[in-house]
Amino acid sequence: MASINDLTLANKLSARVAEACIGLESGTAPILDQVSSTTAELLKWWFQDDFKESRNFNFHDGQRSGILNVIYAHEVLGMTTLKGLYQEIAPEVLIVSDQAAQIIGAIKNDYPKYCLKMATGTGKTWVLQTLMVWQILNANRTPENSRYTRNFLIVAPGLIVYDRLRDAFEGKERDGKRDFATSDLASYQELFIPPAYRDEIFRFVQGTVCPKEEIGRKVTAGGLIAISNWHILSEETEDEAEEEIAAPGDRADPAAVVQSLLPLTPGTSQGND
Repeated sequence: MASINDLTLANKLSARVAEACIGLESGTAPILDQVSSTTAELLKWWFQDDFKESRNFNFHDGQRSGILNVIYAHEVLGMTTLKGLYQEIAPEVLIVSDQAAQIIGAIKNDYPKYCLKMATGTGKTWVLQTLMVWQILNANRTPENSRYTRNFLIVAPGLIVYDRLRDAFEGKERDGKRDFATSDLASYQELFIPPAYRDEIFRFVQGTVCPKEEIGRKVTAGGLIAISNWHILSEETEDEAEEEIAAPGDRADPAAVVQSLLPLTPGTSQGND
């Protein structure tokens, strides 16, 4: 019997994606005709044999699966809720368990929501950066498409991971300054970004990364990559959280939620919108 806890969704989604990606190594996979031209170009760069053989490093199978599953669910299927993804990929889970259906259909899951299960040391940060490159480049070319974004909040589980994320996006710190040339995006640009897009991505990242102490203070233009540890989300008490929702099932006001989480409200300067 299908269960919410036995990875039915993940396994069936992976099988669907594997079928859509047959021939990806040679640049002939069905998925290439189902995504935007920008995404198709990125998929070829990341996974086509001709490009992979020219590099000394590539994504391993677990990273490849995570990247492709998210892109397929978000861009090919165009899912807007977790329940919609289950209805498309694993409807039996909703049918056999009323409890599972209620959890999956809850208000808190009423938006595109993806979880990648990857062990420590298997390259989660690389997958994160790759998916951000995919979002940024598509958002730059189709700003009217709300499926893509240039605004990101990256939350680390602790200070060690927080520092690692800053190294990955800003480069390692030397004499009080960070050297972007040592960042993951710059060091492994041959993997992450096709040559034609590198300057565009580098400019964006260097201009929009915002460490936790600058959230709400730093003015950025055209996007934001805010990096913090989880403590930024713990400053609100349970009583305050309950006051945000007057009755069970009510939608929380997004602006109020953001205001309760971030330490400062951005000013009115251009770029803080």
